[in-house]
Amino acid sequence: MSPPVLDSRLLVDDEREIRKPSRLPESPGNDLAIAFDHRVQFYEHEEFLYRVVAEFFGAGQKAGEPLLVIATEPHRRQLLAELGAGGFDVDGLQRSGQLTLLDAAESLAGFMVDGSPDRELFQAQIGSAVAKARSASRNGHIRAFGEMVDLLWQSGNSAAMIRIEELWNELGQDGSLSLLCAYFVSTLDGPGRIEEFQKICAHHAHVIPSEGQSMVGDSSARFDEVRRLQQRAQALEGEIEHRKRLEQALRGALAERKHAEEALRESQQELLDFFENAVEGFHWVGPDGVILAANRAELELLGYNRDEYVGCNIAEFHVDQEVIADILARLGRNETLRGTEARLRCKDGSIKHVLIHSNVFFRDGEFIHTRCFTRDITDRKRLEDELRRQNEDLSRTVRFSEMFVGILGHDLRNPLSAIATAASLLGRRADSDKVAKPATRILNSAARMSRMIDQLLDFTRIRLGKGIPIQQRQTDLAEVCRLAIDELESTGETRKIQLEASGDPSGFWDADRLLQLASNLLANALAHGTGPDPIAIRVDGTDGWVGLEIQNAGVVPPEVMPVLFEPFRSGANEKQARSGGLGLGLFISQQIAISHAGTIEVFSSESEGTRLRVRLPRTPPCSEPAFGSAGDYPQ
Repeated sequence: MSPPVLDSRLLVDDEREIRKPSRLPESPGNDLAIAFDHRVQFYEHEEFLYRVVAEFFGAGQKAGEPLLVIATEPHRRQLLAELGAGGFDVDGLQRSGQLTLLDAAESLAGFMVDGSPDRELFQAQIGSAVAKARSASRNGHIRAFGEMVDLLWQSGNSAAMIRIEELWNELGQDGSLSLLCAYFVSTLDGPGRIEEFQKICAHHAHVIPSEGQSMVGDSSARFDEVRRLQQRAQALEGEIEHRKRLEQALRGALAERKHAEEALRESQQELLDFFENAVEGFHWVGPDGVILAANRAELELLGYNRDEYVGCNIAEFHVDQEVIADILARLGRNETLRGTEARLRCKDGSIKHVLIHSNVFFRDGEFIHTRCFTRDITDRKRLEDELRRQNEDLSRTVRFSEMFVGILGHDLRNPLSAIATAASLLGRRADSDKVAKPATRILNSAARMSRMIDQLLDFTRIRLGKGIPIQQRQTDLAEVCRLAIDELESTGETRKIQLEASGDPSGFWDADRLLQLASNLLANALAHGTGPDPIAIRVDGTDGWVGLEIQNAGVVPPEVMPVLFEPFRSGANEKQARSGGLGLGLFISQQIAISHAGTIEVFSSESEGTRLRVRLPRTPPCSEPAFGSAGDYPQ
């Protein structure tokens, strides 16, 4: 908003008269043009005001213009005294109707409604007084002085004050009125007053400065003073706007600071809550080993209250002094500890096994404090110790059982051999089927028991780390398969077994072990085959390896495939359980293949059935190869 322009034409001239402007400017900020002599006088002292009003009225009396005074009782009394001192007959002026006196407060009360001037009441009261005074004028023009606006100005009701100025402007549109308003200049002080001052100036045709600015020098000096005041007003306005911007910026900065402080308090509260209420033990230790802080979980872990723990040296609570000394030394070197085991002494004397995760907060290279999490692993250590003891007991039990199996296998061989010999002799000398058939069954059962004992003994050797003994010699794998087929047929197996050989099926192997492998695979194929479907055996020796494939029409269940070569899986399905095996055949076969530096695989699907494939190098790299998966089972 631009500062008010002080009209130099309003200054009192050498004859102490107030000049009337040649044209009336429009009021900025007001749609109504000020078309009459509407002046505003700012004053610092009441004596100056009386003199100015008296001069204003004196000039009017010389022109034969009646006078209308709307002022407070003290101001009316002083003003009449000033007029009397100037040679005017005050009483005569009142009797002739040339001087009309109204009380400012009573006049306000006559047209103010709910703190705001009512237009119709103003016209009825003030307009009537103006019309009555004009009736006594020789030239139809009157002069008026009003300080109703000053009363509202001093009471802080600036909206009502401006409205009265607007009503005066409406009342003086016919140009028959010269109005002088007065405002006490000291009330300009205070926030927002500069805007009110500008509004006052905007509603007057002429603005007259206070005595401190108007009563200087000659006309040229007064014009210079006016220009200086205009510059000062502009500078003041700029300073006020600058201060407003600074105040707004300050308020914004204070609001941001308040918000930041609130956010900081919330963040600190969250961190404090995290520290105190974390479910895992947490503490800080200074560079001298003294505990600086500990949370609830840490105290509950060890059973101490805060005074018994915080302020003490951390080493007092460690069972193993060399451990805590090493921990503090590593932290002092700015190492980060993860999962360091330690033992802490509780208040009740018990020992807690813990894992420590810790690092150090350094500031400018100075060790401030550690950040240490303590995790209780006492139950885990107890379980580990229990599992260790159980494993040791299990290992001893397994070793004893393996020794027992080995002893039992050797002890069973002698009577089993005698039974087999007797059954063989009995079968050869029998003269009827009543004797021959039972002898054959005894002989077959003895053979099956012998194979089971051999498998148990082989398994025991593998478990004890001795491996399967290999006696290598030139061997024909196709011939080995024929012997396995003949052996099965001698037991009464009637299912058709087809053997197909190609290439050179010979190699440097242990014939007895390969016969054991082929017999085990054929027995497995027969046990898992379907109905009368034949068993196909293919021996392929067309390259540096010799392959053996045995295929049947059965399907291995998907859940069995991952454990097919594990020992003691005879109960994997109902057919194998009925076969009477121990579940060691495939495991022993795998170990025989591995002992010859070979491989064994199984493939099974609904469309192709099940195929077991063995591949053996013609000449194994060593006579005593490493033992396959024996290490996969508990020793």
